This record gives sequence, structure tokens and C-alpha cells, in this order.
Amino acid sequence: MKDTPASHPNPFLKWLCLGALAWAVLVLQAGGFTTSIQAGMAFLDWPLSNGSLNPPGWLTEIDKFAEHSHRLAAFVLGLFCLVIALAHCIWEKRPLIRKAAYLLLGLILLQGMLGGLRVLLDKLNIGGDENLKAVCFAIGHAVNAQLTIAVLAVVAMSHTKLWQNNPNHSTRFELISGRIALGVLLSVILMGAVMRQNHFTLWATQPTAYELFIPNGAGLPQVINVFHRGGALIAGILVIVFALSGQRPAYRWIPLLVLLILQITLGILSIQLPLNPHVRTVHLVIGAALFSTLCAQVALTHRRN
Repeated sequence: MKDTPASHPNPFLKWLCLGALAWAVLVLQAGGFTTSIQAGMAFLDWPLSNGSLNPPGWLTEIDKFAEHSHRLAAFVLGLFCLVIALAHCIWEKRPLIRKAAYLLLGLILLQGMLGGLRVLLDKLNIGGDENLKAVCFAIGHAVNAQLTIAVLAVVAMSHTKLWQNNPNHSTRFELISGRIALGVLLSVILMGAVMRQNHFTLWATQPTAYELFIPNGAGLPQVINVFHRGGALIAGILVIVFALSGQRPAYRWIPLLVLLILQITLGILSIQLPLNPHVRTVHLVIGAALFSTLCAQVALTHRRN
């Protein structure tokens, strides 16, 4: 990843991106909780909620609170991304980082459109018995959220001393293993989104080791669960291989392994606790943190002066 001309880290751009990244976690948590309690259609209109920015009941009814707070937080994140793009247009000299900031703005605009179409094309609005259109847009909305946060993480990383002082001794194996780990992890995220949006999760309050990967069930729900859980195992191994490849210092690979352990633990708890939406929501958030951290680390290995 050649990003010349090189420049010293810009403190304003760094803290702007880190602030947006912290806010993005809140947006993702609100969206994940909304899906976990199946409150995505608490309001049938969009972008307003019941035609208002302050709809009645949103502070007292949990489904309305979840959905409306997600919409408000997402709007603020959109403003964050707009400011980031403008700030990089003015102050960022590295062409690739500047383009990444523009990509971030494009992704957040796409995210808003996907979220809106998920609501407007729901069967509650257009009629009918099936809900394929809304579910497809909901899956796209879920996956694009992960990609948006990942790009934001890479842009934030580019303004740190770690990026500036990267010795750039990445081996070919390190580069390839990082790309493969990213691809497999993204496929796991896609399967997880299909599970969540279609409510395909197969619960097991006391699963055996076998049932953790081959759950009881039949048809498409079982297939999707197997792909998600089996893929998670493969992705975990690939993340470990990448983390321990090369001569990466401990402060770079330890976060990946800690997030991976947390994600596996939360995944098992999610299967065991079908009535607890908070575990599934945190599982989603930690998954995004793992994917974003991996993206930033892989981008760092590809950095060129």
C-alpha cells in the first residue's frame, strides 16, 4: 500500500477518526440490539420515525427506543464521516488515505440507503406474505456496517505513529495469510448476518462439542448455522496464523488474540442463551472489533513508504 508523499501524523485527523470510531461502536450496538429484539420495524416510515425526530413513546417503549436511538446515532455518524472526508480533502497529502476517507463517506451514505430500503420495502409497507426484499437489504445493511467501521479503523490507523514508523518487513506469507483471514472472516460475518436477519439461529442450552458446529435442525437454517460456526472455527485459526506470522511485536498481535477469544466465548454463550439479546449484541460488536482490527493490521503489513 503505497501512500506517498509521507507526512507526520496529524493529531486533529487522528482524534477525529478515533472519536468517530468510538461513536460507530455505539451505533453498531444500538443496531445490533434492535435486531436482537426484532424491533427493526418499530416505525414504518423512514428517515423520520412516525413523521418526527421525537416520536411519542420512544423514551418509554424498548422497541421504539432501540430503533429510534439507532437512527439518531447513525445520523451523527454520517456527519462524522462527512467531516472526515472534508478534513482529509483539505489536509491529507497521501492519495490513498484521502481516497479511503472518500470511500468511508460513500459507505456511510450507502448504509443509510440500505437501512431505509430495509424499512420501506418491508412487507408491512408493501404487503405480501414473503419479506425477501427487506431481508436482503437488512443483510446488506449489516455487512456494510462492518465494512464501514473497518475502513474507518484503517483511516484512523494511518494517522498513528505505529503506521508512520512501520518498519515494513512483511513477508509474503504474512501478506497472503492476512488477506485469506480477512476473506474468510468476512464470509463468516455474511453468514452471521443471514442468520440474524432470517432468525435462523439454532439454540442449544447445553450443547455438546459436536452440536456447537453441527446443530440440531434441518434445511436452510441448519446449513447457514453450520457455515457460520464452521467458518468461524476456520477464520479463528487463520487469524491466529496471521497474528503469529512474521516478527510482529506483542502489542500488535495480542489484541487480535484477545478479541478472538472473547468472540468465541460470546458465540458459545449466544447459542446457550436464546432469551438474552445483550449477549448476541455484544457478540456482534466484538466481531466488528475483531474484523476492523484485522483490517487495520493487514493494511499495516501492506504499507509502503
